[in-house]
Amino acid sequence: MKKDEEINIYLDKIEELEEIILRLEDLIPVEDVKKKSRKRKRMDSKLAIELDEKDKKFRELKDKMGFLRKENSQLRQELEKIKSADASSSRIKIEDFRPEPILNELVKDLQDIVNNQRLIISKLKTNKVDREDILEKLIDKDEEIKLLKSEISQLNKKKRI
Repeated sequence: MKKDEEINIYLDKIEELEEIILRLEDLIPVEDVKKKSRKRKRMDSKLAIELDEKDKKFRELKDKMGFLRKENSQLRQELEKIKSADASSSRIKIEDFRPEPILNELVKDLQDIVNNQRLIISKLKTNKVDREDILEKLIDKDEEIKLLKSEISQLNKKKRI
């Protein structure tokens, strides 16, 4: 197959050279009286040959440019696919990690606790807190701790049974 391609390339070159030879034969003087016309024919033939060569180079460059444009568009499409795959995989919603509504409630409770603690801290920093207020909160927390401990002990008993 390579030999056939090489043969075709050489045949094309031979045809081009035959055309050039025919043009050059036209340039050979046939004992024309006017020398200016011979010079003009010679110049016209040279320019025609050069023009043909430039046209062939132009066609080759145009073909190469077409292939490059096609390749460029394909590479851009592949790049867009890669970018879209990366962009879609990097977006993660927090809701995906919360399969149950219980977690949402826990998050809200934790946010309330944090907000209350921030409020207490801000009051302490400004020294606007009464001792009585703090004592009440401590008593409430102690009671809450007792309730939770009793609840834990009950759950442990149930677990043993």
